[in-house]
Amino acid sequence: MDTFSLPALKPSKCCKRSAILDGAKTVFLREGLGLATMADVALAAGVGKQTVYRHFKSKEALFVGLVSEMCAQMGEFLASLHDEQSNGAPEVELRELGWRLAQGLITPGSLELYRAITSEAARLPELGQAFYGNGAKVVRSFAAKILRRRFDESTAALRAATFVQLVLGDAHLELTLGYKVPDVHARFALQIDEALGAALR
Repeated sequence: MDTFSLPALKPSKCCKRSAILDGAKTVFLREGLGLATMADVALAAGVGKQTVYRHFKSKEALFVGLVSEMCAQMGEFLASLHDEQSNGAPEVELRELGWRLAQGLITPGSLELYRAITSEAARLPELGQAFYGNGAKVVRSFAAKILRRRFDESTAALRAATFVQLVLGDAHLELTLGYKVPDVHARFALQIDEALGAALR
């Protein structure tokens, strides 16, 4: 399940920005940030190039906007998940969060996006800030919210960070670097078990 997927929207007067972001996602994942052009994005979005520039002043600003939007959608998804399970056991909620996180980050598109973010973050500090502030930090805060039922605030925050790192573990690093990971599901199942044990011990 690609929890970072943007909904496909038809370009219209009220949703041209969404169409541009959809087009940008397609182009950036296909061409990479270096080779992508605003003309490519306009073509994929079904709008004029000047329309793209009216919404985003540069290709880099568009990429930051795309990352922010995808992270925001992930945050909204996690919020709805937390609301649905707010009376569940912390073990159940954390396990579900772990699986959603893993599934969202290991799809080919998400891996490509992550590689692009890490390769461009030094050149575009606002990109790293957008990804961390709207993505990684949000996931940790949801984990901490669950863990505060068992621990004080500072302990919950520390264990939430540990939980997220252990969920991703070496498997996410290997996938990011292009290694083939046999039986990815079983690998992440083990990592999530380890993450739960560390968070709730």
